[in-house]
Amino acid sequence: MRNKCLVLFPVLAMFCNAQWPRWEERTLDCTSRTNDCALITLDSKSVTDSPHRRPCRREPMPQNEWNKLVGNTTSRIACPIACNIENDLSVIQKRPIDNKKCQKYYTYGKYRDELEGEWYLWLAEPCVANLTTHCRFNDISFPSNGGQMPEIQTQK
Repeated sequence: MRNKCLVLFPVLAMFCNAQWPRWEERTLDCTSRTNDCALITLDSKSVTDSPHRRPCRREPMPQNEWNKLVGNTTSRIACPIACNIENDLSVIQKRPIDNKKCQKYYTYGKYRDELEGEWYLWLAEPCVANLTTHCRFNDISFPSNGGQMPEIQTQK
């Protein structure tokens, strides 16, 4: 069985995209300061701001008949998260998880700004929480030696 796997893996590697995704965490911290949020990136290769805190902006809250949760809220806080617009994001995790005033799509979420080429996380009152997502980057090549698997050294 082991020999079949060793033969099959290099064949599959040649037909694959030869990319492994790298994920970077982004957290929108809206609980540390009153009426303000900051985007925090830890161990990021793509964000070079120091100390990895990016400014957020207040923008008009889109008004929809179906969204009764925002009530009289006319604005929301939106933060650029330094993820390429063509890359994917993971699901959003909310903390604290039991905050009933925070409902995905109604009082918090994500959107792509095509003009700026940027992903944003957003939050609107009455929701006060921290939001975490992960950006997927396809910048890790595999294998780097023309499709050949590296030799495995065995100890005798």
